[in-house]
Amino acid sequence: MTSPEPSNGQVAEFDFAPLGFHKNPTEHRIDITRFLFSLWKPLAIGLFLGLLAGVCLYLYSGPVYSASTQVLVSKKATVPAGNGEANRYGERGDHVQLIKTDLIVERAFKDHGLDKIPEIANSYDPLKSITEDLSVSRSAGQESSFDNVLTISYLSPKKEVAKAVVQAMVESYRDYLKDTRDENAKALYGTLLERQKQLGEEILAEETDYHQFRNNAPVLLKASPVVSINGMPAPAQNQYEVELASIESAQNENLRKRSSIQARLTTLDRKLQENASREVLEFWVMHSLSTGTSGGGGGTGSGGGAAVAGPPEKAQLDQQLLTARLLEERLLHTLGEDHTQVRNVRRQIQTLLDFYVRQGLRAPELTLDAKAPVSSRSASLGIDLITVYKETLEGQLKELEIDNQNLTMLHDDAEKKAKQAEMFQVEDQRRKDTIAQKKQQRERLFDQIAEYDISREQEGYRLQQISRVRLERSLKPVIKMVGTCGVLGLVIVFCLAYFREWYDTSIRSFDEIRFQTGGSLLGAIPSFKVSPDALRIAAESGVSASLCYFHRPGSHEAEAYRSLRTTLFFSLQGGQKVIQISSPEPGDGKSTTAANLAIAVAQSGKKTLLVDCDLRRPTQHQLFQVDQELGITDVLLGEVNWETTVRRTPIEGLSLMTAGLCPENPAEVLSTEVLSEFLRQAKSEFDVIILDTPPILAVSDPCIVAQKTDGMVAVLRMQKTKRASAKRMAETLQSHGIRILGVIANDFNIEQSNEAGYDYNTFGAYYGAKEQSNVKSRASSKPADERPPIKMGV
Repeated sequence: MTSPEPSNGQVAEFDFAPLGFHKNPTEHRIDITRFLFSLWKPLAIGLFLGLLAGVCLYLYSGPVYSASTQVLVSKKATVPAGNGEANRYGERGDHVQLIKTDLIVERAFKDHGLDKIPEIANSYDPLKSITEDLSVSRSAGQESSFDNVLTISYLSPKKEVAKAVVQAMVESYRDYLKDTRDENAKALYGTLLERQKQLGEEILAEETDYHQFRNNAPVLLKASPVVSINGMPAPAQNQYEVELASIESAQNENLRKRSSIQARLTTLDRKLQENASREVLEFWVMHSLSTGTSGGGGGTGSGGGAAVAGPPEKAQLDQQLLTARLLEERLLHTLGEDHTQVRNVRRQIQTLLDFYVRQGLRAPELTLDAKAPVSSRSASLGIDLITVYKETLEGQLKELEIDNQNLTMLHDDAEKKAKQAEMFQVEDQRRKDTIAQKKQQRERLFDQIAEYDISREQEGYRLQQISRVRLERSLKPVIKMVGTCGVLGLVIVFCLAYFREWYDTSIRSFDEIRFQTGGSLLGAIPSFKVSPDALRIAAESGVSASLCYFHRPGSHEAEAYRSLRTTLFFSLQGGQKVIQISSPEPGDGKSTTAANLAIAVAQSGKKTLLVDCDLRRPTQHQLFQVDQELGITDVLLGEVNWETTVRRTPIEGLSLMTAGLCPENPAEVLSTEVLSEFLRQAKSEFDVIILDTPPILAVSDPCIVAQKTDGMVAVLRMQKTKRASAKRMAETLQSHGIRILGVIANDFNIEQSNEAGYDYNTFGAYYGAKEQSNVKSRASSKPADERPPIKMGV
């Protein structure tokens, strides 16, 4: 539901405003806080009627009995075991929830006679009917305790039914605990045996697979363990690792030999390039052969035997042959060919040459170098020692290079086999560990079965009923019925009042007045009532009791009119004196407001004229209790002068012109220029002229009169004037170009005064002490022709 569209084109929606929160003051909202405070009396009545209905309902339904008992659920003592009961049954701490399940209730219904009780058996859902009225609570203990004291209770209109249900639930839960223990024991024992059998089969399969693996794997012989310096045994190596280490050692030795021979060849080439003498070269060769060092060039070599050695036998033979040749050369030079020592050396040389042949080796060739100068003793014998030594070294270097290639091939093969052997050892160890782990699991399983055979009779829970089933009247149904009905009464009253408020389209706040009319709020007149004393005083004074400003100048209402008077004076510009008072619809209190405002202006010292221009339903003559005849109608018809129709009132400075007899054509009468001439002449005689005109939406008279006034003041009645009416009034005045001086909120609740700053209660004591009237009750601002004789403004 939405309110009429505002001037800016936006739709003002209704909204629920909890705790008085307002997002947009232009929207119609319900202040929930004030709304609840305003409903305290209806809410109290609704609560009382709801409670009364709840009591009657309880008396009609009859008493309800509660049967209850207590049971002790204890965990049985168990033999300490490595795995314990927790792994077999678990800590059942959910006894409270378990007892109320269909599993236990169904056992009680079928096995313990509840199916023979008509009240339960004939119900639509017997199990649900039992569960709804069944209550289980823990009286002592906690979820992890070994002992729990539970209270089981049941509500029923019949005593026998309540006792039977409670006892059946106790027996049903006892049977459940026993059956659960037996079922768990049987299932667990079967699981343990099945697991034992499964482990045996797995171990047998693993061992068979391991044996097959060993049969297909190569044989690995591990070397003897080596003890380190600190006495700790080093890990043993397999044959492939030993072979790989031996080959790597041989490669290192081969490299060392090749480096030594290469160094000797380099030294020899350098000496040849330097054209060293034959004697120096032979001396260096002899020295190298005898000591194993390659002198010259400032460098030293490694051991001599190793320097010229290829394979161990060949190197030794070459060295021995060269040495024998040199020894033969010396002996020939000194002793001659027929000497015994020469023959012995030659027999030794021949033996070495025969050994070369038997071993399939090639002996070094000792040839004469034709280009070399024949200046040495070896050359004289036809032997070039330098050339033979160089060729021997080069031959040994080639043999070592070939041997290095063979060693490289052997190293790669040995490395591959060593890696395969290592992976085999890892797989072998893994299989051994798997078999050992499963055997350990089987041993633990044997221990569990043995422990379970001992402790299974002491496991589970024991239920003991520790109190008799007792009966008593239950207050829960009383509280439930009465409380529910009481709350229901509150809800019904609140909903009815709220929806009434929701669909109420009347203006209820000052913000709505400003928004719907587009004008400023000149003032707010609080609502009041007329007492019998006020009526009596009004009869004596000749002035209506609705003119509160005259009878109670110190009241809240009079102060509101003073504030309105002050605001209105500031709204008038220089020379403006004619003020029109109107309202959207009849019954808004415009005539009473106009009369009280006129009194307030007159008592401020200004000469004031109040003219009743409502030629259809005139009211001012009733308020001031004068005759209606001879009024403004006679002036507009030209029958009398306006001065003749002006009457004095009991209020000093205030004059009154009544409407006169109502004509048949009020609009045409008000449209004459006589009204304009009358107002022009009256301005010269009076300071302020107030015109009381008909409602704007009812007739066109106010718009006719407004063309001849200085401005209009609209009166809207709170909680009576509709928002649509206020909106239409503003549009009508705007379309006719009528100036609105402001709006007056009439008949608002005094509690709403804080909302717009009109807090008359706060300073009531200040001006209340000077109130001149003895009438203590408040009078209403509702028009006299529509007000009831006692209560006004409601």
